[in-house]
Amino acid sequence: MPAKPLPPISPAEQALMDLIWQKQPLSVAALLELVNGDRPEPITRNTLQTQLTRLEAKGWLSHHDGGRVRLYRAAVAEKRGRGKILTELKQRLFGGSGLSLVRCLVEEGGLDDAEIKELNELIAKHRKGGKP
Repeated sequence: MPAKPLPPISPAEQALMDLIWQKQPLSVAALLELVNGDRPEPITRNTLQTQLTRLEAKGWLSHHDGGRVRLYRAAVAEKRGRGKILTELKQRLFGGSGLSLVRCLVEEGGLDDAEIKELNELIAKHRKGGKP
């Protein structure tokens, strides 16, 4: 059975998912500390909890009550989640064109020489029938 389509998430929700993908499972307290670590204006625990509840309702997160602490982990694999986010970004900013997105990265200096070399290798591999 194909995976259920993922609803879009906001940039703030994406930032939370980035942290969760990197360090899961995380408690609300641990997430709050990570989120507020370099923010000039910290978010409140209630705001964070609201975002977590929304992500869970959208199917991006799940939780487990481990004793006295609720632990959150991604319900969506990072590769699939980032793919969904990239597809939305590509559609919104580049009219759905992957070429326009890559062109922008290359022409605006978003890729260094090593990344361009790796991109060329991926293209060559793709041409030979290999998976990127």
